[in-house]
Amino acid sequence: MIRCLGPDDLPLLRALWSQGLEQVPEAFLLTPSEMLAITDAQLSAALEAKVYWGAFQDGRLVGFAALRAGGLERLGHTGDVGPLFVDPAWRRRGLGAQILSALQAHAREIGLKQIELTVDRQNKSAFALYLRAGFRIIGIRPRSVLVNGLPRDDVMMLQMLDQPKADGFLHPILQDALQDWG
Repeated sequence: MIRCLGPDDLPLLRALWSQGLEQVPEAFLLTPSEMLAITDAQLSAALEAKVYWGAFQDGRLVGFAALRAGGLERLGHTGDVGPLFVDPAWRRRGLGAQILSALQAHAREIGLKQIELTVDRQNKSAFALYLRAGFRIIGIRPRSVLVNGLPRDDVMMLQMLDQPKADGFLHPILQDALQDWG
């Protein structure tokens, strides 16, 4: 079952997020100490605002993702997706795709025109998931994060919710820009 998480889910979300940070720290922007620095009040406010969505199996939270709508007036049509994490024991069952689908539907419901994310360049399974969900590459951010002191590149991806799904890996806007610059 996929549903929006609420304040009552706070302990479940913290536990799964901590598990993810321990198992695959490179998949997250925040470090464990930064995640723990988010107060219960802050996380409850985000849960009240319908930022976090979760996948449940046998009554247990096994996956989650966040969608943050742009806060500034000029960014109000955009949303940022992430983090997205599914417990490794529950992967390859379509839960990540189901969570993304719920986020996409919610984004449309609240009037967003596009959603964006970044994914570690080495995270091939997440990259493939995002491509299947309709996201396309808009750029690469080299050395965007340091994980255990080592630089990691991020792939920046975008999905325009008010336009048909684009073909290929590159977003048409990037293809056009590369042609213009060529």
